[in-house]
Amino acid sequence: EFIGMAKAVDYGQWKTTYNPGGKDGTAFEAKSGLPDRSKPFIVLGIESSCDDTGVAIVRSDGVVLGESLSSQHEIHSSFGGIVPDLARKAHEADISTVLASALSRAQLTLKDIDAIGVTVGPGLELCLRVGCRTAQELVKEIGGGVFVGVHHLEAHILMARMMGE
Repeated sequence: EFIGMAKAVDYGQWKTTYNPGGKDGTAFEAKSGLPDRSKPFIVLGIESSCDDTGVAIVRSDGVVLGESLSSQHEIHSSFGGIVPDLARKAHEADISTVLASALSRAQLTLKDIDAIGVTVGPGLELCLRVGCRTAQELVKEIGGGVFVGVHHLEAHILMARMMGE
């Protein structure tokens, strides 16, 4: 007896996420939600999954326009590991400065940003929350731009593509 439905079965529940039939009537293409990919766009990325607060501004062709990082090494070194609540507090204290520094190095303002990417996991939940809340606020501030949740490990793996270009 067959119980349940195969996960790949589409009953129309994904019509706003996917485009069944695609342009040629037979393909099944994902709708990314990203800005028009036929021309360069700018993404601001936030990383706060553990003990460093990082912001980078990258053009869609892979050019890093600006970046800034605040290390917490001195805060945690005497404990022999990361103390989550101390890490959260440091992220909260540093994220605005790191953001401003990355924008300054890129010689851009938030008005120039097309999408916001942020690490959503895996990582320390208390720390991830700081980055996600900041990203949500920035999306509102830029007038409803695109919010992209980024898997921490996938981002590390995909960096290999950028390094080769």
